[in-house]
Amino acid sequence: MSRNLYYEDELLEEKFNGFMLKRLVSYAADYKGDYIKVILLLVGSSFLSLVPAAINMKIINEILPQDGIVPKGALSLSVFFLSMWIVLSLGGVIADYISSKVSITLGNKIICNLREDLFRKLMELSFDYYDSRPTGKILIRITNYTDEVANFFINDMTRVVDSIFIMIITIVCICFVEIRMAAMAVLVSIPLGLLMWVIARALHKCMRVERNKQSNRTAFVAEDINGLEVIKAFNREALNDEIFSELSDKFHKAFMHSTRYRELFFPLSHAGVRILCTVAMYLTALFIITNHIGAELSLGVLVIITTYMQRFSYAMYVVCQRLQSITNVTSNVERIFEVLDTENEIAEKMDAKELVVTEGALKFEDVTFSYISGIPVLQNINLQVEPGQMVALVGPTGAGKTTIVSLISRFYDIDSGKILIDGTDIRDVTLDSLRNSVGVMMQDTFLFRGEIIENIRFSKPEATDEECIEAAKKVFAHDFIMKKPSGYHTVISSQGTELSGGERQLLSFARLILKDPDIIILDEATSNIDTETEKLIQKMFSTVLKGKTSFVIAHRLSTIKNADRILYVDDNGILEDGSHEELMQKKGLYYGLVQKG
Repeated sequence: MSRNLYYEDELLEEKFNGFMLKRLVSYAADYKGDYIKVILLLVGSSFLSLVPAAINMKIINEILPQDGIVPKGALSLSVFFLSMWIVLSLGGVIADYISSKVSITLGNKIICNLREDLFRKLMELSFDYYDSRPTGKILIRITNYTDEVANFFINDMTRVVDSIFIMIITIVCICFVEIRMAAMAVLVSIPLGLLMWVIARALHKCMRVERNKQSNRTAFVAEDINGLEVIKAFNREALNDEIFSELSDKFHKAFMHSTRYRELFFPLSHAGVRILCTVAMYLTALFIITNHIGAELSLGVLVIITTYMQRFSYAMYVVCQRLQSITNVTSNVERIFEVLDTENEIAEKMDAKELVVTEGALKFEDVTFSYISGIPVLQNINLQVEPGQMVALVGPTGAGKTTIVSLISRFYDIDSGKILIDGTDIRDVTLDSLRNSVGVMMQDTFLFRGEIIENIRFSKPEATDEECIEAAKKVFAHDFIMKKPSGYHTVISSQGTELSGGERQLLSFARLILKDPDIIILDEATSNIDTETEKLIQKMFSTVLKGKTSFVIAHRLSTIKNADRILYVDDNGILEDGSHEELMQKKGLYYGLVQKG
């Protein structure tokens, strides 16, 4: 995918469709029985709410005095009907309460499942996915967007089904009471429904733009928080504030544009539907009465039809309201499923086997790799590393040193060629077994908020405290840890900002040593360590790296001169290969690098 920046709108390949809606609803499949109960409760409640209208018709037609004469048993019938009216109303309230409570519980359970799937997918995706998008645009999908989708399961799905049932049952009831009025109700509802659908389509397009602007703003905020130290160092606060204001203004304009369509729903669906339905019913009744068309309309019939039409118009209003809500959600669903449907560039084969490292021999066979298609970073690389060798990589910045070692762990997949460990192509083995066998200490050390000992234990969750402490001792981190307020249980912030650069690297080193991998990769592992500590690390190399195939990227000559082999990397390939002494005798590129240093 092309690289996307915070000020660029994302282009989605697939727009919202019926399949996406069906797929979203499928998340409720495990709770199908519970949802059926909720819908039945809502339908039951709605059905009960229709009965009082029939009671009112009975009271008007059979109990109220006719020509000044009170019918026999009027009092007892009144008490009976009023008691029934109260019981039915209370029953409807209780059913609504239970269904609402259950649907909220189910909706949150379902959205947790969706968020877990999203997070799991993000953990599976290769580095290329993250390289091509700002962090904020990824973060907002698993937070804001999924939270908004929750309302679909809590309210929208059940209420739409319930309201459609009410619309159908009220029309059926009106047909039984007065078919002429039912025909008018249908004629009024069809054009209104079509109008709402047109507005919903327009709103969806507006919401897509709004979500893009919201995503851009969030991406910029996330980048600023991560780079706050650099922003302050270069006095960029005022300029970044201007950029944020511009992004916020674009979001505000997109929001107001979609709001115009959102606000059309309320007057049209709430007031418009009710007014049109009421006026249409009364005009129809007046036309029937004045023109003496068909049977006579009684007062009770008019009351029940008016009541049912109010229920019908309210149900249509709810459908329109939920349609608006669902339309808001559709643009979120597009982005969520875009993540879930992203093909992982680093995919395991169906028959992938476990990697078993017996010796630690590693081989690059005619390897070519590019981050961006058509622009190779490495080209036709051939390299044979014997078991237990320590290989150092040197060369100018951007030559591809980190890229070479990243390919060993399959953080990226090569364009062509093969990478073999003990004769096995790394693409034929499971990622878990490969990355358990290859330990990497990245150039940028990352520590997590929590206790120091838990940061060390991160590479091996089942490790005991004693094992963590032993790993720290091997890399000479024990002394500085014990000087902290709570020793190994001292809580550090995210990124360990209260530690020095060297201390952070030593903790990262301890984390790697605890894992005890078969192949070790150190990317600028000693860049922030003082000279005295580096001497101790050099001694540690002879024991910790003994018998293990290792790759070291470093600019300090003292770190790499004792390596078995030194590779000078530049111009998309390996230009020199040999020991320190051999390369110095050649007086080539490596010799020139040493002379400059």
